[in-house]
Amino acid sequence: MNYIRSLFINFLIVFFVDRIAPGIEVATYEEVPNIGADILFSMVVGFLNASVFPFLMILELNPTHLKIAIMTFVISFASFTAIAIFPFGVRAVDAGGVFFGGFIVWAIAYFTNYLEMRTDSQK
Repeated sequence: MNYIRSLFINFLIVFFVDRIAPGIEVATYEEVPNIGADILFSMVVGFLNASVFPFLMILELNPTHLKIAIMTFVISFASFTAIAIFPFGVRAVDAGGVFFGGFIVWAIAYFTNYLEMRTDSQK
């Protein structure tokens, strides 16, 4: 159940960061926001960020705070850098959008994976 909750939280944070972060734009189609691209981007990044701790456990690597922080950092900032380079309905228009969006998504992704790690260690 923790993974589903983590996936949902990561999806929502990416979706809301896309909507409210300065420097991030969602393309419009005849003045209506392009919901499809925004949801697709949110699902992909949310899934990748929520899967860090389970991925480390499947590979039988010892999940540590540093490993989780590095993996979620790379996923978060790489995804916002990718939409700055290749916009597909969601785009980062400046470096501030990449930094702000990547930082907020990274912080929440680290926190949700940390909670999964803590729950797993209590078993």
